[in-house]
Amino acid sequence: MRDIYRNATANIANNFFVFRLAWSMHPQRVIADFVIQAGRQFSNVFFAVYFMKYLIESISNQRDFQQILYFIIMTLAMLLALSLLDNWYMHRFRPLSDIRLYEKLYLLLFRKAASVELKCFEDHEFYNKYTKAIQEADQRISAVLDNLSRIIFSSLAAISIFTVMYSIDPWVLLFAFLPIIGNFYFGKKLNGLQFHQNEESIPYRRKMDYVNRVIYLSNYAKEIRLSRIFSVLRDTYKEGYEGVVSVIHKYRVRAGVISFFKLFLTFTLIFQGVLLYGAYLAMVKQSIPISSFIVLGTAMVSGAWALIRLSDSIVEVNKNGIYIENLKGFLSYDSEIEENAASDRPCTPPLQHIAFRQLHFTYDGAKTASLQDITLEVHKNEKIALVGHNGAGKSTLIKLMMRLYDPTKGEIVLNGRNIKAFDLASYRSLFGTVFQDFKIFSMTIAENVLMREVENDADRQLVIESLKKSKVYDKVAALPNGIDTILTKEFDDEGVVLSGGEYQKIAIARMFARPAEILILDEPTSALDPIAEYEIFESMLEACKDKAVVIISHRMSSAMLADRIYYMEDGMIREAGSHQELMQSKGKYAELFLKQAEKYVDQEELSEAVKPYEVQQT
Repeated sequence: MRDIYRNATANIANNFFVFRLAWSMHPQRVIADFVIQAGRQFSNVFFAVYFMKYLIESISNQRDFQQILYFIIMTLAMLLALSLLDNWYMHRFRPLSDIRLYEKLYLLLFRKAASVELKCFEDHEFYNKYTKAIQEADQRISAVLDNLSRIIFSSLAAISIFTVMYSIDPWVLLFAFLPIIGNFYFGKKLNGLQFHQNEESIPYRRKMDYVNRVIYLSNYAKEIRLSRIFSVLRDTYKEGYEGVVSVIHKYRVRAGVISFFKLFLTFTLIFQGVLLYGAYLAMVKQSIPISSFIVLGTAMVSGAWALIRLSDSIVEVNKNGIYIENLKGFLSYDSEIEENAASDRPCTPPLQHIAFRQLHFTYDGAKTASLQDITLEVHKNEKIALVGHNGAGKSTLIKLMMRLYDPTKGEIVLNGRNIKAFDLASYRSLFGTVFQDFKIFSMTIAENVLMREVENDADRQLVIESLKKSKVYDKVAALPNGIDTILTKEFDDEGVVLSGGEYQKIAIARMFARPAEILILDEPTSALDPIAEYEIFESMLEACKDKAVVIISHRMSSAMLADRIYYMEDGMIREAGSHQELMQSKGKYAELFLKQAEKYVDQEELSEAVKPYEVQQT
């Protein structure tokens, strides 16, 4: 019993949480919803009960026809005005207000999604909660507003109607309990089944949604057409579909039985019962006149529907509360690394050094550490390279440096102070980053370079200079709209689709456009040929004279540019030193370098290939 009370209290609290959320976003919508609901219930009660009662009594008492006519005209005028108001609300005000309400709600969700730490999106359980919050948010906020207003005014309508029915015969009120039993008991059970059915279906629906998304995204079009992966996707979709069907089959018998009793008690017994009971009173017992029987019949229909709406709405409170828990849980999640947190300790340049001290890190749920006992320093104007095979921990180290994660053990210090002490946004502003898995957005080239809005001519000039440094400006300038060209054809038929190398150069231009102290280059030239790679690195070296640079690369030719090289393996630093020192030590770095060098025909070609980098290093 205590659990039932606790759940009911929590569900009511969840409904009022969403109500307050809606009020803070769009109070006019909330007021309009309540006004319209009041008008609807008033119309139903007045016309079905009081209007009919007045007409029948007027005929029985032989009132003046002109008086009756005036009453009818005034009633119709009032109902017409309420109908016009309702029509305006449904077809004009509500669609526009819904868009405004949903926009603010989704912006709130997007801001929250952008504020939580990166690990949340790698957590299956958290990602499910986020997905459910996004899917249900707009439906639940509208449902709560409709529901709360319906509860208030359906209650008032039911009280008014049953007061009239009680005046005719008190025993009629017993029929009022039927829809309450039907909806509260059986309706609650049905909603609980539907919720569990939906919960169990989510993993299967995610598979179906994934296939739907992959099929129409252009990123996957070539692979799908040039391979047999479609059959795997089809099987994945089928697996999801069959999973959803199996969940439906699991609950269908129980849901069918509960639905039968809900409908029988909610509709059949009250409608037929009141009519039969009224007929018995008027024709057999003759305790009420025929006029009262007619009023009782119309009042019964209106009262029954008021009770049904009321009980449905109260059950809906429970249903909404269950779903809102996902939304509330997501919005109330406290981030370990608060992305939007303000601090009175801004991180102000210039950079002197950034150091990793006995750093350890293990991903949530992982059995082994990704990084172990990492100690290194990066000084101003220094260039270091992190090299090693895939899974060595290089990219994880960079994520910790940029505070996308916090270390499990050890610390990272900037100019002698732990980076946790700094304002996160100002700390990250020190970094200019080009990730290996960079993303191009369906926006203009200028916006893709700046990664924000273009505010003035100085911004436009900055974009142009950055594109020149990344050796892609000539291509961009040849496009019809230049730097204002939309990339991809996602939303614009006039958008352009560039090559992988050209996209990578645009991503590299982001680094040149950012006034950073530390540049992070995570496989920045993986899609470029060796000549283009050399030209880009030449520009990078020129632009990075007074900056610290961290290079992650599988190409040893890139590592040769660094002042110091760290060879990583199994999450640990195995070797450290300059290129010459590591080659002389003949360790794993030298072995990896020579393996890559085997693609050259002979040592003479190898010498010619690495000469430009050696010259730059000298």
